[in-house]
Amino acid sequence: DRIEEPLAFTNISACTQLLAGLRFDQRLITELFPEDVMQESVIYQKIIQKGHKLGLLEGKREGKLEGKREGRQEEGYSIVIRQLTRRFGSVSDQLQEGIQKLSIAQLEELSEALLDFETVTDLTVWLAEHQQ
Repeated sequence: DRIEEPLAFTNISACTQLLAGLRFDQRLITELFPEDVMQESVIYQKIIQKGHKLGLLEGKREGKLEGKREGRQEEGYSIVIRQLTRRFGSVSDQLQEGIQKLSIAQLEELSEALLDFETVTDLTVWLAEHQQ
């Protein structure tokens, strides 16, 4: 007896592969079942869609976290530069580059430390001590 309907055959084949995957080695299953049959299965497509959806959700979550981190970094840098400019006038490009390389925690630490700086040299020394 043969299964005449192609969709039914594909779905039964895919189900068989899924069940075989619980018991047998992947190499054996790959030898017994052509890959294109599995890919045409509605079950396979459902699994792929679910994986795609989970991947998108994970990507969005990681993107949001990275965006928040970058935003905090930029804001910390901006605040420190404004504080230093107010305290000492202009800040050299070289010092700005050094400040831009700091982590968020270091920027927070610098924002407090600069309240005790008396000269730009104090900033230069602080940066030399805290470079990553």
